[in-house]
Amino acid sequence: MRLLKCRYFNCGMQSCLVTNVFANQHSDCDDVLTSGVLNGPDLPPIELCQDEDFGSLAQCNVIGSCNADPTGRMCISIACCRVPKHTSDWDRVLRFGLIQLDKICDNDYSLVYFHHGYEKLNKPSWKWLITCWRSFARKFKKNIKAFYIVHPSTKLKMVFRFMKPLVSIRAHSKIVYCQRLSDLAQHVMLDRLDIPLEVRAHDKNLRARSVDNMTNTTGLGNWMGQSEIPAFSQPGYMRVFGGTLVETDEVPSVITDCIDYLSLTNNIKEEGLFRRCGNATELKAIKESYNTGQNIDLNNYCPHTIAATLKTYLRELTIPLLTFEAYPTISSWTDFPADTQIVLCKKLLDNIPPVHYCCLRKLVLFLNKVISSSTQNLMTSQNLSIVIGPNLTWSRHTITTLADINNINSFTQYLIDNPHLFERETNNTVSGVVPTTSVTS
Repeated sequence: MRLLKCRYFNCGMQSCLVTNVFANQHSDCDDVLTSGVLNGPDLPPIELCQDEDFGSLAQCNVIGSCNADPTGRMCISIACCRVPKHTSDWDRVLRFGLIQLDKICDNDYSLVYFHHGYEKLNKPSWKWLITCWRSFARKFKKNIKAFYIVHPSTKLKMVFRFMKPLVSIRAHSKIVYCQRLSDLAQHVMLDRLDIPLEVRAHDKNLRARSVDNMTNTTGLGNWMGQSEIPAFSQPGYMRVFGGTLVETDEVPSVITDCIDYLSLTNNIKEEGLFRRCGNATELKAIKESYNTGQNIDLNNYCPHTIAATLKTYLRELTIPLLTFEAYPTISSWTDFPADTQIVLCKKLLDNIPPVHYCCLRKLVLFLNKVISSSTQNLMTSQNLSIVIGPNLTWSRHTITTLADINNINSFTQYLIDNPHLFERETNNTVSGVVPTTSVTS
């Protein structure tokens, strides 16, 4: 195969060699360089209209979101195979993407990009890709903490190499190439992620071709239906994280410990509490200590790591705090009028198991304290609902959509702003749930 030397791919040491298969992609390169797109300043923000009708584009689920990141960040997924074929108005696609991201990206987030399905019928130009990057608001670039590219092609890697001069070294270091879904499973929870059937089938074909990965693929767990020995079944494990609340008759110690620590005056005023990510290594150590029954002093860790620990515990429950049964109501929350919402909320709180109620009440009353210090920690009820809400409920059978996330966040904010809904006082035990006429914390 004839090799061509590409003058556009200078890595600093030498020019990169590309095959003639890739040569036809270079028709846009001259336009990129002559237009000044490559080295120009950031473009002004694109005018967005929230009421714009995106038609079939909005129904294709190209962009999804979920709480699949173990560190507590929101996880956004983009599936290339779901982009409508013969797409020509890429500026419209950009506006749609920015509107969806704008709902989530005020806080730290991870991005998962499924590259399988990228073909000529749904392929944008290089100039458009670069324009996209320059059009992104600063918060999109700053708050992304990890960018996972699943099933990357050689061409795609070369594109990112071409765009390397546009981004900082720090931003480029966030890119993680995942050749298989098993690689991605080392970073996110696959069972919470909206993985297209085409991507699953493609990954299965890739694994079938690989002799090394024919058996015992690590990380896929129950998602692939493979048997593996979970960590909590090993000697000494207590299954604190990844367990269920019904296994105990009181508020778990991890919830009580985290809330007591975060309630301290200096900690509750920490700027960006629950929004900023904690230290991943420390979080792993804390989980290990709880799972093995070791004594742990939370004072040795920063408030952000303890807040991340609390979110992680809630997110890894096998039955969410607000239960699967409540999900249909919560995921349609904004569809109900205000007078109906209060009736539904009271009914929902009456129907969840007592231990779930105890934990939820303790959490909500604490979050209400957090917003009372919002002048210092900058966390309002709306901000808290965005980072806490997705950890409280999810569907048992379907993938949570962006619209569902917005409803879950609205419901969470409703709870935080209305602590009087918890008319039953508890003493941290199921048997201690008693009626009361006022809420005391």
